[in-house]
Amino acid sequence: MKWISRQVMFLSVLLLSVLFVAPVRAIDGPEVIGRVQKQFDKLKTLSARFEKRHFWKLVDQTQSVKGELHVEKPNRFRLESEIRTVVTDGKTAWSYDPLNEQVLMNDYTSVEGDRSYEKLLFDLVLLGGYEERFSPTYVGEEKVRGKRTHVVDLRAIEQDAYIETVRLWIDRKEWLVRQIEYQNINGDITTYELDQLKKNKKPKEGLFQFTAPPGVEVVDLR
Repeated sequence: MKWISRQVMFLSVLLLSVLFVAPVRAIDGPEVIGRVQKQFDKLKTLSARFEKRHFWKLVDQTQSVKGELHVEKPNRFRLESEIRTVVTDGKTAWSYDPLNEQVLMNDYTSVEGDRSYEKLLFDLVLLGGYEERFSPTYVGEEKVRGKRTHVVDLRAIEQDAYIETVRLWIDRKEWLVRQIEYQNINGDITTYELDQLKKNKKPKEGLFQFTAPPGVEVVDLR
């Protein structure tokens, strides 16, 4: 009888623990974006390796390229790949096209509204401000390079926005963007996958300056 009583007591305690355990609160899109923004606000510098994949809807083709990204807030960045290098020190912007052996120089203020994918990556991944431009919706969880991430869809609030939809894969531990995919009004899709993220490291001297290689034409548009 004592054994039966102990069994009944054990089952009763187990049942009560199941009934009264606090439910796990589901996270939503605005909360994820809010945490990401808090992490952005703490960042001074960030560097990463990336792989970019761009799909042109009109010709049904995909191009893939790898490179490095370096940023120092508020407006210094360097994005370097074998097909293009974009550098700005916050005053001057350089765009180097190695295939055409040409460097375009311009004032940074003239490229603040630039719709190039390099500038968009800088804005979307590192500046934040999503709440002002997008409406977030939580999608779920996925792994990116073995890292658990929250997936959030962002839809542009302005109907005439060049970027209509953005999907972010956000590291659950670091609250940094691990992958970003966005679609423009033409239906083209660009994906950036980030790896080897390093935050708040002192950048190398001259990283946000650019010197044209010998024999390369420099076009000064300032």
